[in-house]
Amino acid sequence: MLFALMNFQLLTAIADSEVPTTAVPLSAQIDRLIQEAQQREGVIAAPRSTDAEFMRRVSLDLTGKIPAVADLRRFLADPSPLKREQLVDRLLASPGFVVHFTNVWRDLLLPELTKNLQARGQIPEFEAWLRSQFQTNTPYDELARQIINSPLGANPQNQPGEFVQELTPRAYFIVKQLKPENLAAGTSRAFLGVRIECAQCHDHPFDSWKQQQFWEYAAFFSNIDQPQPNQIATALNLRESGGRPQIKIPDTNRLVAATFLDGIQPDWETGDPTPRMLLAEWITAKDNPYFAKATANRVWSLFFGRGMIDPVDDFSSTNRASHPQLLELLANSLREHEHDLKFLIREIVNSQTYQLTSHQTDPSQSRSEWYGKMPTRGLTAEQIFANLVQATGFFRQTTEVDSFLFSLGNNSPEAEIGDLFQTDAENQLDPRATILQALALMNGTFMTNATSLEQSDVFTAIVEFPELTVSAKIEAFYLCTLSRFPTESETKRLTEYISSAKSEDEITHAYSNLFWALLNSSEFLLNH
Repeated sequence: MLFALMNFQLLTAIADSEVPTTAVPLSAQIDRLIQEAQQREGVIAAPRSTDAEFMRRVSLDLTGKIPAVADLRRFLADPSPLKREQLVDRLLASPGFVVHFTNVWRDLLLPELTKNLQARGQIPEFEAWLRSQFQTNTPYDELARQIINSPLGANPQNQPGEFVQELTPRAYFIVKQLKPENLAAGTSRAFLGVRIECAQCHDHPFDSWKQQQFWEYAAFFSNIDQPQPNQIATALNLRESGGRPQIKIPDTNRLVAATFLDGIQPDWETGDPTPRMLLAEWITAKDNPYFAKATANRVWSLFFGRGMIDPVDDFSSTNRASHPQLLELLANSLREHEHDLKFLIREIVNSQTYQLTSHQTDPSQSRSEWYGKMPTRGLTAEQIFANLVQATGFFRQTTEVDSFLFSLGNNSPEAEIGDLFQTDAENQLDPRATILQALALMNGTFMTNATSLEQSDVFTAIVEFPELTVSAKIEAFYLCTLSRFPTESETKRLTEYISSAKSEDEITHAYSNLFWALLNSSEFLLNH
């Protein structure tokens, strides 16, 4: 289908120069376009990251936690020039990738979960469904279609009186309270990258979206029956009526029919289409200029802390892409590879742009949009907790907690870290620690136990390892926390500190102080 309205002009305006040929690997095309932009802007790129820096970064980005020390040592000792690409392939095929990207997309699709305690009861089913999609590498357009057109209510194949729970993304509708306006705002942001809810009450003040367009889009969800007052929506009472959907614009007498955002009416005559099925097909259509670009932009932002259009869900005529040709390239490549997210992720992290060091070596690298160096980024609450568990080996308090209870909130270490470090920031480039976060890491029960000889497996293994020199123990602490070897000056200074202890208890306390300091350092708490 062809898109008619002028508010699509932003996405169809492509740079005059040709998109590079697909015979060249996408990672190399990314680098060429970024380097051309850097030359125009006078940006001198930073050097390539060290192997240790790269492994920590890509492990955090692909699996949500720092690497195990044994894996890190093997990688650093590997002389193969292809070891970075091989590492990326291993991480993409790991269970950690499935778990981490389930967390990422859960937060992306259901941002309400951070503030709505009642909605957290929907987490287990939705996470299980998402996990199954990432395990099978479901194409992203298919994943989007399944969410938008999710079956509501019990399985229609069940016998009367029988209810068999099947994994579906229907929790998306329950968390959005089944309200057409919430579902319209959520799907447009997540899958089209546009904030049409700004036109919910009146025409958009800065963009071309009209109030009528918002409610015409919301009408696709208007056939979902609302639960009775004081009744909580569940899979048992979700219902959807038939017919061509219409909705009344609030505070008016106007009824509007379901219409795509380009102004075109759906084809209600072919087959037996449902409103949400037609909407899902329109959103994910290859000629929809929003879907692939919004997806590519969002994936890019996961690895660089910001999108080429930033914020990622604000595609508008007043918010231009910093690299329009690159965004077009990524979107086209995603379409050509059947919306395979792993393909796009692999090419991005294999690019030299992604593999630059985060250390600034020239003043021209200070502007993040030109990617002169790798930006330093904040971590999610899940990443922080996973890193603490990985670094300390402190599992006792975590494995005994029921994940469903954690979802509803309790005083477990996971819940404490999750509540304290949850963020709704637009991007990851400006992480700000609060006093409560700092106190929890410095003096909290979890950190106290995790750095003690009695509780921490890692701490005990390092401190009590026979015939291990002081410098070797310092090295082990650095590898398990910062994923790098200490510098010569760090080793010298810390060796003097440890050796100044007079008794076994003082030596143990000195090592505990070192471990505590590394776990509380910004180097440990940031992705760089």
